[in-house]
Amino acid sequence: MKKLSLCMIVKNEEKNLPVCLKHIKKAVDEIIIVDTGSTDHTVEVAKKIGAKVYSFEWCDDFSAARNESLKHATGDYIIWLDADDRMRKAEVKKLIKLKKRFPAKKNVAYVLKIINVRESFVESCYQMRIFPNLPELRFEGMVHEQISFAALRLGLKTEFVDIEILHLGYSTPERNKQKAERNLHLLLKELKRRSNCWITHFFLGQTYKFLKERKKAILHYKKAMVSECRETNKFIYIAAGINLASLLKEEGEKEEALKILLKLTEEFPENDVVKFFLGQFYLFENDYERALNVLIAVNPKNLHLIVVPIPYKLIKFKYYFGLATCYENLGYLKLARDAYEKSLKFFEDNQDSQFLARLGIFYFKIRDFDKAKEFLNKAISIAHNGLKASLHHLLGQILMKIGERQEAKEHFEAALPYISDGKVLPGLMLAYLYVEECELEKCIEVTEKIMRALKMPVNLILNNFLDLIALYVQIGAVCKERKQKEEMFWSLKIAQKLSNYWQVFSEHLSKNTDINNRLNYE
Repeated sequence: MKKLSLCMIVKNEEKNLPVCLKHIKKAVDEIIIVDTGSTDHTVEVAKKIGAKVYSFEWCDDFSAARNESLKHATGDYIIWLDADDRMRKAEVKKLIKLKKRFPAKKNVAYVLKIINVRESFVESCYQMRIFPNLPELRFEGMVHEQISFAALRLGLKTEFVDIEILHLGYSTPERNKQKAERNLHLLLKELKRRSNCWITHFFLGQTYKFLKERKKAILHYKKAMVSECRETNKFIYIAAGINLASLLKEEGEKEEALKILLKLTEEFPENDVVKFFLGQFYLFENDYERALNVLIAVNPKNLHLIVVPIPYKLIKFKYYFGLATCYENLGYLKLARDAYEKSLKFFEDNQDSQFLARLGIFYFKIRDFDKAKEFLNKAISIAHNGLKASLHHLLGQILMKIGERQEAKEHFEAALPYISDGKVLPGLMLAYLYVEECELEKCIEVTEKIMRALKMPVNLILNNFLDLIALYVQIGAVCKERKQKEEMFWSLKIAQKLSNYWQVFSEHLSKNTDINNRLNYE
């Protein structure tokens, strides 16, 4: 069996190292660790585990440090890891099996699946992690270092293997920002050495995009999209184009963004990721027919860019959600329902109350009232206060339409504390329900809040029933001036309801008076 060396570069990783090496040490023949200046007990911990430890003075160059670790490797093949990488037992067993078939010719490099754990989602890509121990095979690039370019020049075969490495390096916003700023410094140094290097421009685009410096990101993505990039690594070329189009759209340059996406479609007509993003572009422009025509041609199994990390569950969720949106707006409600239900399988962001609300509205549209209530109640349970009020109002409206007035009233009451700045519709609908149930004291309390929200003078000295009717006619007039048609409608509806009650009451009072007069006469 061929020997396998594990090569790592570390700094201050005393806590990570034991966990990282726990399982994989059983699959490798030696562990080479290059320490770049630890001030904790990393070196002692590494030696205790059985690693060969070497020191290397940090020189702002990740490739230099990694290549130092390769110099000390004696195995036939090399696997490289970071201290925040993890390999489960099952993956290590696969690695041991793979090791048994390493070719003696040393002419194959192996690409493994990398699972990046982000703060709110998981993304995956493929990376060359195992390669022959050859002096010509060395990492390139001061940061985002690559071994694949050297492998390509040597004409090595590339084999994708079903072995996963879990990478925990992207954990908190603070740490991600620190890494981005560090990478930016190194990439700009790299650019001075190789000003026309497309891979450096691509990573600068990625870094500036993360740091929200859109114009700089656009500049570097454009410089990455050269023919050499397209011929050497089409996936990076496609990623540069997709990100460029996205940023141009954000900058208001929609026509330019569409040109980029159509160009990618011409160059890579079979690529499903390109088709997906073109479909998304049309979708956000509310061009549902074009969006649907593009999206139905996408094979969701192929929504990946191999070497570029993509949040695979999130992108599949967006694919099915986009399909559902198109179907719903074009009137294909059965197909829309199927697509929404598929999107739920990939829905991981339990804080996305807007998506849950959207489902609730859709199920109400197709008259599945139980599911409509279920999703809207879920949305309410996780929404922030401002959105929570809108969702209570929305669910209250739906419940009114299906005749569940008591529950509707509870939701309008929950929305009531948030009415302000003229947003009085929940209050008006609640007032109407109070009038329906002849709860006039509660109606008057709500009326005060409505008037304050409309900045009307609050002086509710109501001498009789007719004063309350006149007040709602006045509220309707204010809403009309503010061009709030629905609020005006409900104000006048309340006035009409009160007027009807007054008419019935007057007739009843008149009859009783007439009867009393007759009795007195007799």
